[in-house]
Amino acid sequence: MANYYIFKIVHLTGIFLVFSALGGHMFRAAIGSREDNPLPKFIGIFHKVGLLLVLLAGIGLLTHFGEIDAFGWIIVKFFILLMLAVWPMYLYGAKEKLPWLGGAAILFGLLAAFFALYKPF
Repeated sequence: MANYYIFKIVHLTGIFLVFSALGGHMFRAAIGSREDNPLPKFIGIFHKVGLLLVLLAGIGLLTHFGEIDAFGWIIVKFFILLMLAVWPMYLYGAKEKLPWLGGAAILFGLLAAFFALYKPF
């Protein structure tokens, strides 16, 4: 049972890293600075490490419960993770769409939380 809590803490840490990195990307896109500073590399590292932690700990949680047979549910969760992985590419365009993209990222996170609680398929 201790493995469950470790996987859960690592999974939640990855989620926090991903969403804080998305917030950093949105802030950087809002101010529009393109000069060479270490902030984008730092945000990118947070984003990539968070995605890796979410993926690995999520697979660990699946194997802990033995629910590998829920294939449709895994595909939906992986699609949401993939969308959050490519999200920063869409942020550096028009500044008018930043609030909509931020809200959509939050909705993707809520959708992933819904699928974590209620496995509809």
